[in-house]
Amino acid sequence: MAGNTWAKRQKEKQRRERKEAKQRRRDDRRADAAEPAEEGPTNEELMEQFAELNREHASGDIDEVTFKARRNEIWIAMGLPADE
Repeated sequence: MAGNTWAKRQKEKQRRERKEAKQRRRDDRRADAAEPAEEGPTNEELMEQFAELNREHASGDIDEVTFKARRNEIWIAMGLPADE
């Protein structure tokens, strides 16, 4: 009878340890999700860069190839699809 009680306690202990480990993993994921993934310019700053880029292109300060390359960089940073 004593062996059966010991086995039951061991089984309960293992369940409790698995449950605690699972909770720690969940807490770690929540903490990771709460942190910003990447430090970079805000969408507002990117829009300002895009406006400046358009002004430079319109005034002829930059060529078409440079304009498209920099435009794509800004769009990608904003999460928009870039031209091929």
